[in-house]
Amino acid sequence: MAQSEEMRLEEILKIQVPQERVERLREWTRPDVPPGTPDEVIDYLLRQQAQFVNIQYRRFLAGIKVRQEDIHELMIGSIDIHAHGGSEPFERLMLEDELAIDCTRAGMRAVVIKTWYTPSASRNALVQRAVDRWAEEHEMTPVKVFGGVTLNRSVGGLNPEAVKRCLGFPGMKYVWLPMVDSYHHRRVVYDDLSGDGLRIVDEHYRVLPELEEILRICADNDLILASGHYPYEETKAVMEEAKRLGVRRLEVIHPAHIHSKHSLDQMKEVAREGVKLMLSGLGALAFPLHESGPVYAARIVQEVGADNLVYGSDFGQIHNPPHVAANRWMIQMLLAYGVSKEDVRKVFQTTPARHLGLEA
Repeated sequence: MAQSEEMRLEEILKIQVPQERVERLREWTRPDVPPGTPDEVIDYLLRQQAQFVNIQYRRFLAGIKVRQEDIHELMIGSIDIHAHGGSEPFERLMLEDELAIDCTRAGMRAVVIKTWYTPSASRNALVQRAVDRWAEEHEMTPVKVFGGVTLNRSVGGLNPEAVKRCLGFPGMKYVWLPMVDSYHHRRVVYDDLSGDGLRIVDEHYRVLPELEEILRICADNDLILASGHYPYEETKAVMEEAKRLGVRRLEVIHPAHIHSKHSLDQMKEVAREGVKLMLSGLGALAFPLHESGPVYAARIVQEVGADNLVYGSDFGQIHNPPHVAANRWMIQMLLAYGVSKEDVRKVFQTTPARHLGLEA
């Protein structure tokens, strides 16, 4: 392929790997699979590897370049709508003030901090004061710090009173549905078949009364209602009821994770209803992968549309990179696999700013 020939991701993905090539690959290379693995599985893995080779080498030979100045430009004014802070009863990578200072140093516009067991919004004022002081000393513009409440059992689960109590906190933006205390999280992640855990709908997919009250609070206070760790059908039912009750800002978090999995077609259906979807840095980059790597993330941008996506790093784990380093790498991977600068700008800047209600 000539270096001047452009090769976009969507074009490469259309290239089929014929069975003849798979059979040749069988002779020359082999996936690291247990003895007795069926031929159909080996063929699938070889075909997938060949497709990734197509993507990497065809774009490289087409002269694709990712410049560090482009990454720096896209980081300036960017927003991370799902960053895990350190105020947890287990070890995290950094505390919220350290995270906000890192974001300020990188020129980011805003960061939304999420915690599992206590309202992250309760620490917004303290974190914002710390970062404001640091930014003034270093003659920088401080990142805006936002937070919310996650409706796990530690705050009473689907507890309207917990949401009401958070309304007075500055930067209170989010209500996240249950995650680690969800019955679906427990069965998918821990193989817990007891049925224990929080539910959001009944057996007929009707939203539970206490959640309906929370949706009304979100509508009355212009909060973002974000999904939790539940299957597509249940999340869809809640989003539909939230829209009916007047909630304007809706979000499906990491829709490709195992415990909240949506197919690409389901993501597109959600987007058509005006619900934003989170593009997860953790899901695309981290070990172990929750999703299918940066190529799948690029496909989500291409097929679901940058106007429907908001970037959330989901980082903060002690074994993973710092949030800002991961954000830079996510931008680089998206550009490398065919997402345009303009679409990256939308996902990292424009769409999340509108989602948060910030001025354009």
